[in-house]
Parts: sequence; structure tokens; C-alpha cells
Amino acid sequence: MSTTASAGAGPVPSFYISTVGCAKNEVDSDAMRARLLAAGYVEAPGPEGADVCLVNTCGFLAEATRESIEVTLEAAGLGSDGTSPKVVMCGCVPSRYGSELPSELPEVDAFVAADDEEGIAAVVEGLVGSAGTGRRLKDAASARTAGGATAFLKIAEGCDRHCTFCAIPAIRGPFVSRLAEDIVAEARYLVEGGARELVLVAQDTSSWGRDLPHRPHLASLLRNLSEELEGTGTWIRVLYLQPEGLDDELIDVFAEGYVESGEGVLPYIDMPLQHASGRLLGRMGRKGDAESFSKLIARLRERIPGVVLRTTVICGFPGETDEEHEELLAFLRREAFDYVAVFAYSPEEGTPAATMEGQIEGELKRSRTQAALDVAEELGFASAEARVGGEGEIVIDAETPDDPDGALAGHAWFQAPDTDGIVHVSADGAGPGDKLTVRFVDAWCYDLEGEVPTCGGAL
Repeated sequence: MSTTASAGAGPVPSFYISTVGCAKNEVDSDAMRARLLAAGYVEAPGPEGADVCLVNTCGFLAEATRESIEVTLEAAGLGSDGTSPKVVMCGCVPSRYGSELPSELPEVDAFVAADDEEGIAAVVEGLVGSAGTGRRLKDAASARTAGGATAFLKIAEGCDRHCTFCAIPAIRGPFVSRLAEDIVAEARYLVEGGARELVLVAQDTSSWGRDLPHRPHLASLLRNLSEELEGTGTWIRVLYLQPEGLDDELIDVFAEGYVESGEGVLPYIDMPLQHASGRLLGRMGRKGDAESFSKLIARLRERIPGVVLRTTVICGFPGETDEEHEELLAFLRREAFDYVAVFAYSPEEGTPAATMEGQIEGELKRSRTQAALDVAEELGFASAEARVGGEGEIVIDAETPDDPDGALAGHAWFQAPDTDGIVHVSADGAGPGDKLTVRFVDAWCYDLEGEVPTCGGAL
């Protein structure tokens, strides 16, 4: 539904963006949003009222591809009276399946691969016309909207790794680092726009800089960001660190004292190990084994005070034996991760693992995945329970209007947003974007209940 910019002006076409998939897709969606707003289009509150619906898709797993197609078809089916919005499918699915899509999805008006999203305004103009005299943003250089207490910040694109289960290199192309000055400028823009936490993401964050002149280290980027944002109280969280990238230089950055200062790089290590069996990791095209991982974890815990550890594992990979599955469960329990994400192996079209011998049948794969999920919950619930009685900083993410007690929902420094649970707290005068110091008084599952100490309050 178009809106009118001002008296006498023509209608301004509106858009709505649905995002499927990971935080990296959230960044891409926000960049498209910024470009469309800069071109004068207006954002609709929902898909039903939009002139054009953009669906930013995920093609990492077959399940995500199916979800992406379902969301796209739902958008195309809105309004049976001929008022359906134009539909644009963006991102990973067009990147992966390209020329196959127009004949398979005639309901879609345009397809935009991930590499072509910078031209989204021209695509929308071709479908619904120019924004005319609509509101135009003065500063579109950052291609971000700077909204929300947490902002994801992409530091690189693509991947050069050759994990046999993963289609990302084929979808997103080779690894390309963003320039440090561009990352720092975007970070500053986001913080000036209200972000209290920056979450750095890429397919492989620990490889940042290796393709740039003089091969800068991720540690230098993190120190640069910390210096530029000093005094703003901003948290800097890093996701998707590969274990072999956690060298002494990078560990030093994580050990440099967030807990005391209340800002800077959080002592939170997210490293996707995928398994504990060296033999199976070799079949995955990855390095390491339980022994080397345990040594790394011991070093992290020794060097980084209060470090929080998160990992990701795959169950039912082709050739996984009962003994290797049990080895994985024992490793997770022994290392007592704070958070574990568990995935059942999915044979992805075009990947080497999809045609390997030893594919695990569905019921056995499901039972192994459930066993790992049980361990993950055991560890995650215990980690939350251990916080009860202590104090820590949280960022308020949202109000919870349905809560009879008027509680707010936030997350602590040791919880990645939208991933590791939330903190419920009641605090007069506080709202989204505020930082509070709270006492954790109760835990259930991954979530915590917090109380503001008498001398506490919004920062």
C-alpha cells in the first residue's frame, strides 16, 4: 500500500523485508533496507500493506531452502483480490539455484543474488516505479539503518574453507575481507544510532585480513574498534571463530579486561568444532580432534578470566560410528561448554559429503541428534543456574507487553542475542537500549530472572 509523502505529492511505494537464516542475512537485509529508504521508499509495517515484498533467503541447508521458498510463496499469495505485492527473492537461494528459479517459481517477480543486492533500489523501481518525492536519507554511505540495541556487523564475505558438508563457498564465493576503515566507520555509525552491542560476523571471522595488503590480524581490528568506541560503553562480540585461528595474539585481545571496564571485546568465544573425532573431522575436511580441542579450551580458560564458550556440532555425519558419537557426547560433558548448538547432518546438493559412503539412516541420525541436544540442554541449564546469586550487565532488548508484571526482556554479556537465552527484569524507567546491572535471582532453562539492586539503574 503506497503512502503519500506530503500534500500534493504522489504516492510513495512501500516495501517489506522478510529474513530467513543467520545473522549475516540480517546484516544484508538491513543494508537493503537502508538503500531503499535512501532511494525514498517507505517501509511497511507488514507484508500485507506493502507494494513490494523482499524475502532474503537462506540456502545453507535443504530445510532452510524449503522455509525460504514457503515464505516467498506466502508473500506472493497475499490478497486474493489482485492486490498482492510484487515479490523479490533475494540472497542465498537465488545465488545457489540461479537460472532454475524463474521456471520453478513463476509467482516471483524478480530474483536477486547475494552479490547483486547493492542494486536492490533499481530492481524495486523496475517493479513499482520511482519513489518520486518520497523521503530520502541524507547519509546512505553506511548502507545501514542503525536501529536497535544490538547491531550485527559483517567483517567479511564468502569462505575459502572446503568443509565437505557445506555449500557456502558455492553460494557466497571466496573469502573477501572488508577494509578496517570501512568496518570502523560502520561501527561508529551504528553506535551513534543507538547500538549498545556490536556483533561481528562472517563465515570465518578469525580469517579476517589474510587477503588484505600487509595481512592485518583480527586482533588489530578488534583493538582498533575498542579504541574508536572507548567511552561509549559498547560491547563487542565476535561469532564464528575457527579453532585454528585462536592464536596467542587473538587470545590476548579477549583477555584484556571487559568485565572490569564494562565495554570492549567480550570474553565470549564462539567456535564451531563440529565434532570431537579426528577421523570424522578429517572426512568433514576439517582439522583437530578431542585432544587438541581440549588443550585449546584449557588455554582459553587459563588466559581469559570468566570466558564463556559456545560451540556447534553435527550428528549423523556419513561414516559416524556409535563409538564416535559417544566420544562426542563425552567430550561435550567433559569440557562443559556454556552453550552448544546441535545440528543433524543434512546431505546438501553439490557437496562431497552428500555422495559419501556410510550415510546414516534417518531414525539413527535423529536419536543421535536428540542425545546431543539432551547434553546441550544439561550444560546450558547448568550454566544459567550457576549465574544465580551473581551480578552482571544486561542490555534491554524489548518490552514484554503481555507480561502482567511489566517485565523487560534483555540479554547479559554472556548471552549472544537471539541465541543463548534472555534475562527478564522489571525496572522502572528503563526501556529498550538501556544497560542495567542486575542481580540474577532465578533461572529456568536457558533464561534468567534479574533484579535491579537498590543502587542500580539504567546506564
